Amino acid sequence: MLSLALVGMGWHSWLFREEMSALLGDVSTLHPRIVTCDAGDEDISKLSGSALLDEVLLLGGHSRFPDSSELQDLLCKKIGDWGIQNIGEGDFAVRTRKIGELPNSISSRRFEEVVGRVVSSSGREVNLESPSNEITIIIAGSNKGDSHPEPFGFRDIMVVWGLSVRDWSKEDFSGRSPTERPYFKPVSLEPRQARLLISLSNIPGREIGTVVDPFCGTGGIAIEAALQDIEVLASDLDSRMVEGTRENLRWLEKDGIVKKWDASELSKLWGERQDCSFVFDPPYGRSSWKSDDSLEIFLSVLREAKKIDGRGVVSTMLPSGPDSLTSESADDSIVMGRKWSELLGKIGDIGWNVHLFCPVRVHKSLVRVIVVCHPAD
Repeated sequence: MLSLALVGMGWHSWLFREEMSALLGDVSTLHPRIVTCDAGDEDISKLSGSALLDEVLLLGGHSRFPDSSELQDLLCKKIGDWGIQNIGEGDFAVRTRKIGELPNSISSRRFEEVVGRVVSSSGREVNLESPSNEITIIIAGSNKGDSHPEPFGFRDIMVVWGLSVRDWSKEDFSGRSPTERPYFKPVSLEPRQARLLISLSNIPGREIGTVVDPFCGTGGIAIEAALQDIEVLASDLDSRMVEGTRENLRWLEKDGIVKKWDASELSKLWGERQDCSFVFDPPYGRSSWKSDDSLEIFLSVLREAKKIDGRGVVSTMLPSGPDSLTSESADDSIVMGRKWSELLGKIGDIGWNVHLFCPVRVHKSLVRVIVVCHPAD
């Protein structure tokens, strides 16, 4: 097993940690954007398909940021000595990265120079262009600039160091944004958000066999599932969306079954299955989503999902209001025009436990909540 430090993107650190937990199981939080875990080679391959992971390090250690220059030099020597003992054969480079809110007085170059000097004193050559080994130092400050809710309080400054893991490849979402696909409609889910919803539907120890999307739209979720070689069962009541999703999948030379179908009768279409993730982004931003009919459609999809795979997972985004970003209790948030406490009871009655309720700011006045449901029994 490897001891890893995982560094998240700046967007929504809470969801980054939830994604890592869904993919790997138990993780420990050092900083809103840094978690640690023990992982095997198969776990690193899972990380390559994640949405919010920015960097993977073979963990060397971590420390509170020293108050004085003398103590900083001692920490640099400690990191350098660790590097001498742990880097592989060949040359090396030292890279320092700053994340979060930090004083301008903190110099990343100082760390690079001092650590580099210690390691090179052992006879190792420096290679800044294409090093065989890269010692990475993360200086992490407060995450208070994030506009999303953050349940993990952190007001200190931390230093985390390790070796960059080369076997991991960061997912590249360029080239398949909604506007770059052959079939496009203005309200389309971004690839990173679609990938995140799929990631969040993981349960450690269970492989996702099938992604079921009953509101496939232009195929954003279907595309991200197909790119991970997960079986795709997609449907939509709008025949234009069905043809558009098929066209977008063909464009990427990926397969998926896409049908025109009423989401409230989903089990009649797909029957009973195993290892399903029900991942969907229902229509939002429309007054109809505050109606009783629309609420019943959502609840009916939860019932149908239960019929298809009683051990499956639901991962979705629901329309909410700006108050959900600041509410002390999720129960008071307005979701689909109703108090969340009211919806929570209805979801539980169907046989689902809400595992995650997390608000996401789309823009100034539009907020959605990511909801992940696990089986209640």
